[in-house]
Amino acid sequence: MQKRREFARIRSALAASWHFRALESADLDRLAEVGRVQRLRHAERAVQDGTRERLWIILNGAIRVSSEAPGSKEYVYAVLGAGSYFGLASAVQDAPFAADARAFGATDLAAFRGDSLAAMVEERPRLWRHVSGLLSRRLRLALLIMRDNSVAPLPQRIARRLLGHALSTDLRGLKEVQVRMTQADLALMLGRSRSRTNAAIKALQRRGLIRAGYRGITILDLAGLRKLAGPGVTAY
Repeated sequence: MQKRREFARIRSALAASWHFRALESADLDRLAEVGRVQRLRHAERAVQDGTRERLWIILNGAIRVSSEAPGSKEYVYAVLGAGSYFGLASAVQDAPFAADARAFGATDLAAFRGDSLAAMVEERPRLWRHVSGLLSRRLRLALLIMRDNSVAPLPQRIARRLLGHALSTDLRGLKEVQVRMTQADLALMLGRSRSRTNAAIKALQRRGLIRAGYRGITILDLAGLRKLAGPGVTAY
C-alpha cells in the first residue's frame, strides 16, 4: 500500500507540473497512488539496469540527461527541473530508457513502473489523449531546439532555454526562479563554446535579467526574459 505521505507529495507535485496538472483529479490521484519516491545523491544514476520503472517525474532537484557515443564527446540534452519528466516514450514502448540520467544535486523523483502505467491507461483510455499530447509536445520541442540552435542569436537562445526549463513547474507568485544547471552544460546544450556562452550570460546579468551562480542560474526578471525569448517557448 502506498504510504500516504508519499502519495500526498507526489500528488502535490503532479498538480503543480505544467505537464500533468490538466489531468482530471481522479487521474492525478490514481497516478500518485502507483508512484514511489526515489531519492538520489548528486551524480547518482536515476535508471538502473533491470529496473521495472519506465517513467520518472522530478519532485525536487534536477536530472541531467545526456549521451555519449564511443569516441565522441558528451551531448547534454537537458537538465530537467521540478515538474518535468523523462522516460515517457520508454513507458509507451515498454523499453529501457536509452540516455544517461543522473541527479544534479540531491534529487527526489516519483518513479512509475511500466506495468502499473499500462494497467492505468487500460482502465482509463482517455489518458491516451494526454500521453499522445505529451509525446507530440516533446517532438515539437526537439524541432524548436534544432531551429533555435541554427538561427537564433545566442542571447535569445539562452533566454529560451532558461524559460523552457523553468516553465515545467508553477511560477505563479515567484519573483525569482532558479534553474539548476552549470554554465558549461548550458553551453553544451546550445552548441556554443563555454567562453561565448559565459560572455552572453554576463551581458544578460548586466541587463538585470539573470544571475549566474554555483550550479544554477537565477531568473530575476521573468517578464524581461520572456520578451527577449520571443513566442513559442515550450516547457521541458
